[in-house]
Amino acid sequence: MTQSHKKPEMKSFSNPSEEESILKEMDKQEIRTLGDLIRILIARPDWLTFLRTVILTTELIELPQKFQKFLEEEFKPLKQDVAVLKQDVTVLKQDVAVLKQDVAVLKQDVAVLKQDVAVLKQDVEVLKQDVAILKQDVAVLKQDVAILKQDVIYLKGEVSYLKGEFGRFKGREFERTVRERYYAYFGKLLRKCKLIPFEEILPLLDMAEEEGLISEKQRESVLQLDLVVSGEIKSTKKSVCLAVEVSYSLQEDDLERAVERAGVLAYLLKSEVIPVVVYVESKEEVEKQAEEKGILGIKVDY
Repeated sequence: MTQSHKKPEMKSFSNPSEEESILKEMDKQEIRTLGDLIRILIARPDWLTFLRTVILTTELIELPQKFQKFLEEEFKPLKQDVAVLKQDVTVLKQDVAVLKQDVAVLKQDVAVLKQDVAVLKQDVEVLKQDVAILKQDVAVLKQDVAILKQDVIYLKGEVSYLKGEFGRFKGREFERTVRERYYAYFGKLLRKCKLIPFEEILPLLDMAEEEGLISEKQRESVLQLDLVVSGEIKSTKKSVCLAVEVSYSLQEDDLERAVERAGVLAYLLKSEVIPVVVYVESKEEVEKQAEEKGILGIKVDY
């Protein structure tokens, strides 16, 4: 089995013409003995340099520089580290002596602790008896907690129901207040403020549905409006109607209903109808959506 050998890397001259010149001069030189060769190389240092580049690899040529670099960058710092370690060892020896003294003290402490452990064992036996009694008490408490949990679940259901009832009651009361005192809520915006009864709107809705101009769903939606108010805008004296949604807590679906119902009502009345929401509380993003949809929002204290 043949073994391949890596060809040594030769360091060539930077100028090829210089290398060729040296080779030509060497061809002219007659060398008969080893002494002739040594004398020529002493006389011609450039030939010696050239022979080194031919005979030696780059790694061998650079070995002295690498060794010097090793001495400067690794060996000297290593010597300093060893000196520091020697000092550390001296300190450690002193620490070990101190530790030996501490161990002697600890042995004495352990003897005392053994005595204390014996006392603790007696106490543990007493505690075990107490724990047995506590376990019985805990079993009774668990039964009581199970009963309390059932009671809490029942009470949560009752509270949830009452909250819903109270919310609906609060909403109805708020709507009734706005309806009864509509002039106080819309009088700042309108002159000749007037509440339009649904008896006037109902015939228009019925006729539009019969003629197929609106759907039954749209008719029912308009009938769900909380208020319809007419009047003149103070600043422009323009006659308008307000399609009013009253909601204690304003939600996104209130906005959708207000826009839809105002659109159907504007189609029936052939006049400008402004969607309006009257509310007590709402999130900032819902109020922003109302403004973007062209809905007049009236926030009141209640």
